[in-house]
Parts: sequence; structure tokens; C-alpha cells
Amino acid sequence: MAKKIKPTEYPTSDLELTAEYLGKFIRAKRTNSNLTSHQTALLCNVPVDVITKLENNSGGVTLDSFLKVINGLSINIELTRDNK
Repeated sequence: MAKKIKPTEYPTSDLELTAEYLGKFIRAKRTNSNLTSHQTALLCNVPVDVITKLENNSGGVTLDSFLKVINGLSINIELTRDNK
């Protein structure tokens, strides 16, 4: 029998982008997509521990792996230039 995934709420933004916020967002996107960590790792072509490290904000993840997860889960990040 397939494992039941409990959807997680998306975090609220305080306009500061942090590793903790990104981890919570990744977990919410994964669980709301009804994916296990293992399924997400296969989808994103990364080891399972990358998903775990990102979601738990425990560090040790390369930028390349982070981008694979963001792209694999279809998470859009918008960059804007500050015009001060």
C-alpha cells in the first residue's frame, strides 16, 4: 500500500529569503504534490539526503543540487534588481 503523504502548509514570507524558509517551502511543495522524499529525490535526480538536508536546513547541499530540486519541483524563484 502506498504511503499516505500529509500535506504541509506553505510558510509565510517575511520578505527575507533564508535557508529555513526555503526548506519549509520545499517540504510544503513536496507534500502538497503527494511525493515522498524518495520519490522527490528520483524526480530531481539527487540523493535522498539532499532532500532531507534542504527540508531540515542542515546544510551541506551544493548549489547544483539545490537548483535540481527547485527545477524538479517546478518552484519559481524571482530575482529583482534593487534600484536604489
